[in-house]
Amino acid sequence: MKFHCDKQELKKKSKDDLVDDLYDSLYENYKLKRKLRKYENPHTPSSKQGFDKPQAQGICVGRKKGKKSKHGGRTRDLEEPTLTVEVTADFNPRTGSYDIKELDEFEERVVVDFKIEKTVTLFRVHHYRDLGTGEVFSATHQDLPDKGIFGKNVLAFANILHFEHRVPFAHIANIFAQTFDISMSTPTALDICNRVADKVSPHYTKMNTELVESEVINVDETGSNQNGRSEWLWGFFTATLAFFVFNKQRGGDILEKVLGKNFKGKIGCDGWSTYKTYSEKYGILLQRCWAHLIREVKNVCKDDSELNPAYIWIQDIFEKVKTARALKTVRLRKKRYNELVTELNQWTEVYSCHQKTRDLVTLIKNGKESWFTCVLHPEIEPTNNRAERGIRKFVILEKIMGCLRSEQGKRTTQIMMSLFGTWRLQGLNPYKELRALL
Repeated sequence: MKFHCDKQELKKKSKDDLVDDLYDSLYENYKLKRKLRKYENPHTPSSKQGFDKPQAQGICVGRKKGKKSKHGGRTRDLEEPTLTVEVTADFNPRTGSYDIKELDEFEERVVVDFKIEKTVTLFRVHHYRDLGTGEVFSATHQDLPDKGIFGKNVLAFANILHFEHRVPFAHIANIFAQTFDISMSTPTALDICNRVADKVSPHYTKMNTELVESEVINVDETGSNQNGRSEWLWGFFTATLAFFVFNKQRGGDILEKVLGKNFKGKIGCDGWSTYKTYSEKYGILLQRCWAHLIREVKNVCKDDSELNPAYIWIQDIFEKVKTARALKTVRLRKKRYNELVTELNQWTEVYSCHQKTRDLVTLIKNGKESWFTCVLHPEIEPTNNRAERGIRKFVILEKIMGCLRSEQGKRTTQIMMSLFGTWRLQGLNPYKELRALL
């Protein structure tokens, strides 16, 4: 900055120079604030937020406290043995004496090892002619892959490594080469994942049909990168279903493409205008995310002594929302719903006159009664955390791989992440489920 507060230097400058210096100083300050806002705002994830060391925050450091008193602890469940080994002795190993007598025995159940063994199967595929039609066909076998030389265990494990455990394709090739003695190149690992996605794509289409029939869906979107071009990954989540789809726009008709015109359920979402447009067009009930609203209010009001009551008040309203959802009868929930709508309107009236909170007032008014849909319909949650958690898997994956590089890569990613996400929500074993599909 050019502007300095040394009185002697200021006296030597003309009025025009002082105005120029002041303008430059204010402009630099404005640019710094804009740059800082990229890292410190209510939407910045915790992974991008800077933090002080514990000592600077006044947090005690040192060894963590041990187990709590009267804590019973937990041991792993005993597994059924697949092999029994009798551990006997013919002599005392310390003295070498054979004059010994057996007293008793005890059992020790140990998970000794697992077996890694490469198997190469030679399939002699026979051709036949249908004497009635003259058609020539080949015999089939359930373990014979439709394409390539790798069996279903290799196909399933490669996809598990990449989409569930975020292992890059080059490392997948190394794991197979070093652990299983199966030579594989990086492009081969990529091709394996694409091949599996093509194989299971009918199940992805079936999931879309099930999604449309769902009563409650939480939706969220996150930015994506395809060779430097910005795109968006949309995630649709129910209690037992995860469905991902890429879209070139953050908005547009993506909801209409995925959910269609006949969707009759309820949607949990953030404040993006796409949801409001779809809701008004087809009469869909929305539940705006309270977690987003509280973060916005906190960002503006928390550190301002005059506005801090606004933050406390909005938190109090949210607590009332959670309590109202637990009411047993529709009549009581409807009564509380009207009270909450009235109270939130009072909040906007009180703080509409403050310069700092005008954007918050507009945000709340745009949501209208969508802030309290969860009171009348307790089956939908007041926050959109389900979608936030579900879409985080891709965010981490893209941080590792950098970007997607083709349309096929996008298609494979949305299909496989949908399948794995769904199996996780249903408490199933993704590896076993994928192997069964193959």
